[in-house]
Amino acid sequence: MATVLLGLALAILAPPFQILTTHLPLPVAGQPYLVQLRVAGGTPPYQWVLLQGGLPPGLALDVDRGVIAGVPSTSAPFAVTVQVTDSSQPPLALTRLLPAAAAAPLALAWTTTPALADAILSGAVRAANAAGAAATVTVIVEAVNERGKAFALRYDHESLANDTATPALAFSESLPPGVYTLHADAVAEVSPGVIYRDHIEQAGLLVPAP
Repeated sequence: MATVLLGLALAILAPPFQILTTHLPLPVAGQPYLVQLRVAGGTPPYQWVLLQGGLPPGLALDVDRGVIAGVPSTSAPFAVTVQVTDSSQPPLALTRLLPAAAAAPLALAWTTTPALADAILSGAVRAANAAGAAATVTVIVEAVNERGKAFALRYDHESLANDTATPALAFSESLPPGVYTLHADAVAEVSPGVIYRDHIEQAGLLVPAP
């Protein structure tokens, strides 16, 4: 019993598995560039990979250390999608779009680690507005199984003042057996034609057959 209680306490105290880095510094041509991608929770060591977008010429990702470094040949902004996998069994995987910008205008983060218990997927996510003005923010959370079928878990649409965030948006839903990837998407409309987006996801969520 003591071992079970200790395990529950550690699970409650453990931080959500999430990519903490929300954006990358803007490059400066000819100047050394060094960024440590930050992750919390999960089971180290971690493995990183670039999924979409390309780093500027002169920059490379160290997949074991999660470091982007080099000397860029351009000062142009860019955006890449990265994925990190932890060492748990089965491994968990997170994906995040990282734009190169002075600050992240819109940022999503798990406030409660998505987890499965008795086929019920639960967790919570928060969206923060730092676009420099009030924005209308839409947050959608859905689970997609290995066959591509999507299950809606949460939908929110509200106005956020600058430098504010939504409360923790909790979700809890019973799912049929399968392997799921949980997607959270946020869209912030600051004014007509000025829209920011952020996306995070967690893969490898298994609902076993009864």
